[in-house]
Amino acid sequence: MPTSSSKSMTTVEATVSSKGQITLPSELRKRFGIRKGSRVRFCIPVSGPVEVEPVRYTIKDLWRLADEGPKPTRVMSFEEMNAAKARRKG
Repeated sequence: MPTSSSKSMTTVEATVSSKGQITLPSELRKRFGIRKGSRVRFCIPVSGPVEVEPVRYTIKDLWRLADEGPKPTRVMSFEEMNAAKARRKG
């Protein structure tokens, strides 16, 4: 994997697969704390380079998402909560 470096910037390249996917280099994943299930945002300006950044939510973002989502019709049991957590760890 080709890389180059200067005092202000490191450049790392990745190859696009036949499915249009790339593997983020380990240096990048470690630096930004990106792991399986992490979300990445692509910021695409009208002109200039594309920026890639990990998606980080603040607690206010999470409360807003919860408020906008569908309202539960009942309270989950502890068993349902544990099953949901187990699925998330997948």
